[in-house]
Amino acid sequence: MLADHERRALEEIEAELTAADPAFAEGLGGPASSWRLVLVLTTVTGICAVAVGLFTDRAGLVVFGLLTLATLLATYASWRDRARG
Repeated sequence: MLADHERRALEEIEAELTAADPAFAEGLGGPASSWRLVLVLTTVTGICAVAVGLFTDRAGLVVFGLLTLATLLATYASWRDRARG
């Protein structure tokens, strides 16, 4: 969590960057969509690993899938807590 003066300083830097180079600033504004793609792919990978592991009796795949999903949930919870700040 940032202090008020730090948040204002970052907003000023963002405004200056947007005024100086709007195309560059617009390119920096979209990391959320990239992270959404990573989250979706991680979720699909975890679910598929658990399903394939269960159907083929491979405990290693089940453990991998469960660890992947647990890590995903922990990461999401951490991001959510930071966003609420």
